[in-house]
Amino acid sequence: MSDLTRSRTYNNAITNENANEGASRQVRRSKTIAGASLGAQRRELAEVKNWQSQQSQDDLKLETSTQEVRSQNCQESSQDQPSRKKQKIYRSDDENSNDDDDHESLEFKLGVSATDTIENPILASYGTSARKDLDSDEKDDVYMVVEYTNDIFDYLYQRECQTTPTYNYLTITDSPQHLRPSLRAILIDWLVEVHQKFQLLPETLYLAINVMDRFMSLRKVSMAKLQLLAVSSLLIAAKFEEINLPKLSQYAYITDGACSCQDIKDAEMYVLTTLKFNIGWPNPLNFLRRISKADDYDNKTRSIAKFFLEYAMCCPRFVNIVPSHCSAMAMYCARASLDKNDKWDETFEHYSGGIDAVNDKEFQKLCRELIQEISKPTTQLKALEAKYKSNSASSVFEPARVWCNLMVAGSFEGLFEE
Repeated sequence: MSDLTRSRTYNNAITNENANEGASRQVRRSKTIAGASLGAQRRELAEVKNWQSQQSQDDLKLETSTQEVRSQNCQESSQDQPSRKKQKIYRSDDENSNDDDDHESLEFKLGVSATDTIENPILASYGTSARKDLDSDEKDDVYMVVEYTNDIFDYLYQRECQTTPTYNYLTITDSPQHLRPSLRAILIDWLVEVHQKFQLLPETLYLAINVMDRFMSLRKVSMAKLQLLAVSSLLIAAKFEEINLPKLSQYAYITDGACSCQDIKDAEMYVLTTLKFNIGWPNPLNFLRRISKADDYDNKTRSIAKFFLEYAMCCPRFVNIVPSHCSAMAMYCARASLDKNDKWDETFEHYSGGIDAVNDKEFQKLCRELIQEISKPTTQLKALEAKYKSNSASSVFEPARVWCNLMVAGSFEGLFEE
């Protein structure tokens, strides 16, 4: 083959290749445009098909204000919490053992910087901190991932600000989404009963309550749709948390014919669309287990703390309280009810995310309100009471309520003494 023929063949091949590539780009572009238009149509149909036809101007204003309040709350919480310094988890064997390495190892063991140790005569003389480093005791347990524990909980503390209602739609009467606390109490009590009937995980119940509260803080729900919202929230939470799920027909059956399978599916899509599929909520049990480490994983204390925590989740007063604070309140009240010494030291403060229970007036106010609510409830939660009266829950309800009554009768004397 001559050079002229070879060059023509090469040029034709390049031309054909470019042409094919351009055609494929046009096909992909057309498919993309068609897919985008189809997605837009689906979104429009979903909005029209659901209970509330379209998002009103009030909802847009509420969403904007909600984002502003959320960002402000996160900034305030980040300012209130102590800054968590990056820790050096391990050191290579080939590193030299110089003075800098000694300072770094001291910082890891004590939880303070080497300069603070030099400036602080108490730490310099004793060489120990009042806070115990309990994570280092589990460094040989690969399931505890000690290397990432601080980073994980730093992320959870940020995440809880983004997935918790920024205001209490039950107490703000002039809110467009206002709902009477008694109606929510009936709904929550029914959820607790259904949750027990299906034998689901505790995390599923807490997530279902969070999904329902977040939705009702954004949308006005009529009384006829409250049960549909509750069962749909439980379905979403079960899909997120459980391994073995109840069938959709069982969810419809448990409503006694009030909701069909198709109604639940439509409501599920509407709730997920409203929440923008943002379901990954830091569960309060994660924080409770974290704080329980400082309590040496005492089963009796944690059983009582679970009651206080679940009551706080079901109570209308604490809808907009982040999970880490609810868990800290539950643990503090549980330890106080057992009259334990050193109810809250620096170790508890660290593993609760920086909550100083002895000096934090807002935290003390929330604890008093929780005790007051259990002693003299503003809403009835019969299913929750029956649950914690049973032997499966260690029958902690009656002793906890008696202690709350004593605290209220004594004007909370000695509750927050060191």
